[in-house]
Amino acid sequence: MLVVSCSEWKNDLVPYNREESQGGVQEQSSILTPDNQLYNMNFDLWSRNGSNEVCYGPDATAAQKNVWASANASTAMFGKLTCVSEDKFLAVQGDGKHAVKLQTHQINALITKKMAAGCMFTGQMGNINLSKLSATLNWGLPFKLRPKALEGYACYKPMAIDVAKAPYDSWLGRTDSAHVFVVLADWDSQFTVDPATDTFLDIDNDPHIIGYGKAGYNHTMTDYEKFTINIEYRNNRTPKYVVIVASSSALGDYFTGGEGSTLYLDEFRFIY
Repeated sequence: MLVVSCSEWKNDLVPYNREESQGGVQEQSSILTPDNQLYNMNFDLWSRNGSNEVCYGPDATAAQKNVWASANASTAMFGKLTCVSEDKFLAVQGDGKHAVKLQTHQINALITKKMAAGCMFTGQMGNINLSKLSATLNWGLPFKLRPKALEGYACYKPMAIDVAKAPYDSWLGRTDSAHVFVVLADWDSQFTVDPATDTFLDIDNDPHIIGYGKAGYNHTMTDYEKFTINIEYRNNRTPKYVVIVASSSALGDYFTGGEGSTLYLDEFRFIY
């Protein structure tokens, strides 16, 4: 059974505006480009929100602000950002061009240390569970198309795994790994990942999953490599949601990864 989630840090302590998120989900006209790409799939547009860096432009609509999410809002309060823009190391050069830099960090949170995998996903951060120091993640954007593949560029620079928790205790010292995956599904609403209740997406058995594709990395790259993630469709149904997830430590949900593991991403694009 393949169960995946965002490899997102669980201890998010930032208040979340659900009304703003739901409004963005419902407003669809501005999250698709004329050629049926998601808003800011090339990752050129970035803004600042206090100490947090966010993946949308200064003039973004409410819907566009809710396309790409990360754990920055939570980790910024501890002086760490796990998802930031990159304007020098790029797959495609040009004025105003940017890429994404996802980096795994250890966070000194309250009286404990937590491993925060660099992660971004389509959707929004969810509700906060202070008693369990956990947050839900609302995965997915409204989407009714059936692309053949997701293309883009990736460069991975893994470190040795120096933090490992059950059931991956024996992975200490191994080379870290990263992943990018895409899911097309016909859920009636966004899929809510809830680490506090071990609620993760079951790729093999979720009957609502229509298409899925994944790329994984566990070797050191010196430059960007182009990838094509072919989406394998399981039936002829029409999707309702699309999920794209990328993480610099694929086992981050189990607090397993290597401090400093870095995944650069650039120029995502659906192929039809």
